Amino acid sequence: MNFTDDFESYMAVPPRLSPDKSLDFFLGNIYETNEAIDDKLISILCGGALEASFPYSFSLHPLNCYLLLYTEDGYGKLHYENNIYSLENSTLLFMKCDRRLKLEIAVSPWNYRVFFIKGDILGFYYHLLSQYGFPLYVLPEHSTIIRNIRKLSLNNTTIQVRNKLYDSRILTDIICDLLMESMEAESQETKIPCYLQEMKALFDIAYHENYTLDELENHFSISKYRLCREFHLHYGESPLQYLNTKRIEIAKDLLLTTDYRVHEVGSLVGIDNTNHFIYLFKKETGTTPLSYKKKSPDNIHPYRPVTHKQSFGKYEAPGS
Repeated sequence: MNFTDDFESYMAVPPRLSPDKSLDFFLGNIYETNEAIDDKLISILCGGALEASFPYSFSLHPLNCYLLLYTEDGYGKLHYENNIYSLENSTLLFMKCDRRLKLEIAVSPWNYRVFFIKGDILGFYYHLLSQYGFPLYVLPEHSTIIRNIRKLSLNNTTIQVRNKLYDSRILTDIICDLLMESMEAESQETKIPCYLQEMKALFDIAYHENYTLDELENHFSISKYRLCREFHLHYGESPLQYLNTKRIEIAKDLLLTTDYRVHEVGSLVGIDNTNHFIYLFKKETGTTPLSYKKKSPDNIHPYRPVTHKQSFGKYEAPGS
């Protein structure tokens, strides 16, 4: 694949861009390729630091390359295999572009760094990383991975030419750091008691259900005081704080992308008392749900997603 060819052939549908953006804006800079070198090293085909604003979306047919995307500010979305993934602040996406994908803006401006890369060794690294789940990572503020991603933007010898050895070294460091952090995270996860992992999975999947500490105590046959203490120790929040944080995150997405009213959104995420929902939302975000909803531009086509209610008593943890 050569990105200097007619890139329009890679697009599944025409992209949606503001009038001031050129048709190839989402690619960043396009660099010269050398097949003999690019296949042996990890090379950058195109990319750079981008600032997107509404409207902004593009869909791509399968490509013979990989995508590295780091969100610095704002909020984007990835549509992939009938799922939607949130590309929020400090998240890094590293994925194989072997299936159709769509990227779109959710909160403007969306500032991100993107690189389309290739290299024979990437298949091996990607296989290792895939064992730890979908390759979307939340990076800590002072991560060396963030610094290395920013270093890539400094390697423009000219507008078209890059130092390929430098790119390969930095990209190898980024991917190896991701792999080591994933291995370390899995090791730490195995130290978390299974009942806490089940409780967290319950909140992540069935966040719209109602829970009390007494119900959790009965369900797990463990003291609610112990559950709260250990959950906070491993996840940094009490069980109900974690649940409310999860609900507000889902509510933010529903407010921006659907035509549901505020009380409907609250009910969908499990908070039927509208005043309490508004209070929790403002506590978490600093603004009311209605004010937050007004950020949604007119060109977003609202939809009403189907929600799957799941009974607390019938929940089974993954793999059980």
